[in-house]
Amino acid sequence: MRKNKLVKKNSIPFLLLAVIHVLLFFIFAKRSRQKNIWILLLSNIGMAYLFEYPVLNLFKGYSYKPYILNKRAHDQILGAIFSQALYVPITATLLTLYKKNRYWKLGSTIVYYGIEKYFLRLKIYKAYWWKPYYTVFFINVYFYISDWFYRALQAKKEWAQIIAHYLSTEVIGVTLLYISAVSRKVRFGRGIHHSWREHFIIAPLYSLIRSIFLVKNSSKPGIPPRLTILIASIGMDIVLERTGLLKLRLNKLWNLAFHAIMAIISRFLYLKIRQNK
Repeated sequence: MRKNKLVKKNSIPFLLLAVIHVLLFFIFAKRSRQKNIWILLLSNIGMAYLFEYPVLNLFKGYSYKPYILNKRAHDQILGAIFSQALYVPITATLLTLYKKNRYWKLGSTIVYYGIEKYFLRLKIYKAYWWKPYYTVFFINVYFYISDWFYRALQAKKEWAQIIAHYLSTEVIGVTLLYISAVSRKVRFGRGIHHSWREHFIIAPLYSLIRSIFLVKNSSKPGIPPRLTILIASIGMDIVLERTGLLKLRLNKLWNLAFHAIMAIISRFLYLKIRQNK
């Protein structure tokens, strides 16, 4: 009974913030007539994921305690997903779309500083070497990067399109990998009793490398390039399984479908980002 109360107590702030941010995004994004809204959001999530990887996965700057999932490592990453895939990227995207000035950016930064301090007080978030004033600095910089990057996208800069394509592909791929890990279908790491922390260090690297090949391959039309990347992805999985770094409990057909879907998604993103070029 105590555990259930703790789960409810810890979960409510995370879930409430998630609902608020998602509703705000759909309400205001619908009103905006800007193009590539979803590409900007995925790019912002991708940038946040890249930031989170060294700070959380590698060096454990902080930890989240939403107590939504039973496995501690999965639950902590879910808390990071709430923060880096919903809260901050949605705010950055809306501030960029509506061309809000520095006062809006500073105000939003202070709000997140307050949320972080409140989460610390509730003990549903714990900071180790990370300090709340780091959050103030990096989130404010992040908001300006979002503006700058979106201007480059609107100007059809080739480098911006490539980065947007890569980040969007990476976000979808690493999120699907996380779902597979939570369902115990995929696990990275050496040995039988390796930790989930090891998994969450290796899995993003796997996705980052795979996304490079997906992006490079997606500019070519037709079925043969999709088959090429599909065969290469399956081959990479086989090599990792043989070396003991990857454990797959996925049905072979499902694993094939997973890589095929990623090849199709990457091609779709390529065409979406470069439409009306």
